[in-house]
Amino acid sequence: MPIHDALIEAQKLLGRLWKEEQSPERERILECAGYTLSFISATGQHYRFEDFRKNLASDSPARVESRTLAPNEPGAAGSANIRELLARTHGFFNQLLAGPNCTNDHEPIRILLDVFHYIVLNGEFVALDEHMQRLEAGAPPRVIAAFGTQAEATTWLENTSEPPSRALVLIGDQYHQAVYLRDINHRKVMPWPAMEYYLAELVQDVPPIPVASFASREMAEAWLKAQAEPPDREWVMIAGAVHLAVNHANVQRRALYPLSMADGYTINLEVEPEPSRPD
Repeated sequence: MPIHDALIEAQKLLGRLWKEEQSPERERILECAGYTLSFISATGQHYRFEDFRKNLASDSPARVESRTLAPNEPGAAGSANIRELLARTHGFFNQLLAGPNCTNDHEPIRILLDVFHYIVLNGEFVALDEHMQRLEAGAPPRVIAAFGTQAEATTWLENTSEPPSRALVLIGDQYHQAVYLRDINHRKVMPWPAMEYYLAELVQDVPPIPVASFASREMAEAWLKAQAEPPDREWVMIAGAVHLAVNHANVQRRALYPLSMADGYTINLEVEPEPSRPD
């Protein structure tokens, strides 16, 4: 199964495990597992993870079942809280794998367990911690790079020895997706409506109440540039139109996005139920 599809199957497993009424501990564990899958996708590490799994498979026939995840093992630099949470999450899914009723879920569970090991052994705790904090704060979609022109972005993707499989980048202030298909060495940077969908979802949860108002975009840009440490996002008013001021801190870019970008984009809040499974 292609690695992208395998990660989707692991995400579907988390959906099946989620319950309307469950303990705070189980809820936190399932959230953590979801964040780790999201981290792999958001950072475009599908192929690196796929290669990691192949190396694991060659170690031992019982590669997953016999492994433990110690919070202090090599490569576990970063937040102690995240290390400990990931260790608990690993333990939960290891027990699930050993249970009598998980025959159909063996592979998705193994995917999750391997993701946990991948993060630990590659020293990704700090990056995962930051990713989790951004998701929990509802921060704008994260980009991994920023460019001035399409040509610059294309040159970067074509000359990168280990490009991201799929990841968001900025060209100017506009979101694009950098795509790499390893089997055919296909590389492309194309516009992607990440901010449009983000704004459509954000306005449902965070009322667009401006913290500042400006007569022109130039005045708003000067204000945003002058902020010492701006938050990830803030609503502002520019010439009577609501905008979202965004700080793309990791690529040192600050941008203004009109709320009108969300026009015509809707968020599907209804989730189709998974088909019932026999016990």
